[in-house]
Amino acid sequence: MKPGPMILQLVAACLACSSHAATAGAEAAPLPQSASTASIDARVQALLAKVKQSLRPLKGGTFDMGDWGNESGQYYDIDPYSRPLHKVTLDGFSMMAYKVTYDDFDVFTDAIGNERIDMDALKIDDRAPRRPAGVSWYGAKAYCQWLGKLTHLAFDLPTEAQWEYAARSGGRRVLFATDNGKIERPRNFPKEWTDEEKEPPLPDVGSYPPNPAGLYGMSENTHEWVQDWFDEGFYKISPLKNPSGPAIGTKKVMRGSVGGKAEIAAMVFMRTGKIPQPMETTYPNEVDWSKRVMVPFPGYSSYIDSNFRCVINEKN
Repeated sequence: MKPGPMILQLVAACLACSSHAATAGAEAAPLPQSASTASIDARVQALLAKVKQSLRPLKGGTFDMGDWGNESGQYYDIDPYSRPLHKVTLDGFSMMAYKVTYDDFDVFTDAIGNERIDMDALKIDDRAPRRPAGVSWYGAKAYCQWLGKLTHLAFDLPTEAQWEYAARSGGRRVLFATDNGKIERPRNFPKEWTDEEKEPPLPDVGSYPPNPAGLYGMSENTHEWVQDWFDEGFYKISPLKNPSGPAIGTKKVMRGSVGGKAEIAAMVFMRTGKIPQPMETTYPNEVDWSKRVMVPFPGYSSYIDSNFRCVINEKN
């Protein structure tokens, strides 16, 4: 499945953007001393070409969003967050086939003069060019908006309705966003590991087959930021047309494998909320909890399994 001709034409035209556009919106942040403007511009153009190739279009439509339950009438999700089942109608949009990688995000932070993410000793071993980037919600939002500025297209984080519709390849009733709607380890889902074993690194993007919509890794052992504020009861009042979540909140919705490594956590309708800028303990080895200090992760850094991808919304 490939992007529609109109979006392809628009993105192709924007690949010829001037070198000044590569750092648009970053006037307050100087370029890193170690990277020349010319090399950064070349990396930005290469990233835009990559993004162009990764876009997967999804036609608009209506689907039943949420946990539909099994044939016996029992819900799959033990939490009520994914209920009630409700109809949603979406306009068409295009979504990146892959989660944004560290290589991708490094182009962004280098271009705007920000520090690179997840460079601390605790996460550096998990950092590899083709692994999904561990980013805060604010970093994910900034990246998508940056692409929008460069291309003059409506790039943004997906709403959770868009995310679920895409994971279900246009709203099909499949439990997992795999090539066949099932989990078959290790062919289309990460290999199982025990608590006694060392946790394996996150798989590189594209390590497993895509779902029928051509999207990779939407049912794996990570979770993805979406646009919406989290409200566990929002489905009771969700509008029919293009819902975008509550107007305010304290946590942002995360989709994907939201509850751990178990298969049940990766069902397409599972949802949870996390604060958009994660906090970490500065002195985790301090026995006295009263002396521990919680501070935000530096810059756009986050937990390694807090990932994302962007969409292009149709302009009506």
